[in-house]
Amino acid sequence: MGRQLVRLLALQAAITMLIAGAVFVWGQSLQAVAALLGGAAAATAALAYGAAYWVQGGEQGGRPFRVFLVAEICRVGVAILLLGLGLSSLPAGAAVAFLGAFAAALMAYLLVFLF
Repeated sequence: MGRQLVRLLALQAAITMLIAGAVFVWGQSLQAVAALLGGAAAATAALAYGAAYWVQGGEQGGRPFRVFLVAEICRVGVAILLLGLGLSSLPAGAAVAFLGAFAAALMAYLLVFLF
């Protein structure tokens, strides 16, 4: 789990930096910062999953389904909380960049766990 989490966070950081860099090149620094915040929100959700998994004992725990379920609930809860905070506090143009980077960083799960 640890190696996959590190790969996931590295891929999320790369995707986020790529999106923020592209937005910044177009001369919109507020949107670039919002994209960085969106990627950070997705990475924080992944860290919440890893922390919940680790606190419960991970693979050594007696109930793997329970460990997965609690960790996933933590990840989704943190993601929803940070998504709501980000979208409510940013102007409309920056919120689009925030949401785009957030969604793209979440797609990293698919890439990391399939390959």
